[in-house]
Amino acid sequence: MPPFQTTFSDRPDAYAKGRRVNMEEWNGLTGIAQSGDIGIAEPVQDGALDEQVMPFTTGTFRGITEWTPDVGEAELFAQGANVPVTESGVIAGSAYQDCTKRTPVYWNATNRGYTSTVGTNTLIPNAEFDATVSAGGLVPIRLRRIPPAA
Repeated sequence: MPPFQTTFSDRPDAYAKGRRVNMEEWNGLTGIAQSGDIGIAEPVQDGALDEQVMPFTTGTFRGITEWTPDVGEAELFAQGANVPVTESGVIAGSAYQDCTKRTPVYWNATNRGYTSTVGTNTLIPNAEFDATVSAGGLVPIRLRRIPPAA
């Protein structure tokens, strides 16, 4: 009989950029990239037509993009590509500055990352950090989609 493996030291990371942090149901949508400048784990808003999405600035926030096998973590979705978007749940993003647990989430488009610092950064509505993470790390972001008032 062959020997049995008694230890297993290779552990996967707790989460990865643009991927879900926990096992909540998929609460998202599939958008169509209006342009080729949307990256993984980046906030998006409604685009000009139908289900198009574009980088979030001051429009209607839709969610944060998810990783997909045909787009690497450092790549961009091509114009016209299907873009998976998380509307609600916990997703990992890049911390470009320090991020503090339970503080509002701000996006910096120039550095393509998140921070707890207000400055000239863009506030992500109904989002907070789920952990304290230093600049350069991956930070879990909790999104809570709140439907518009009737």
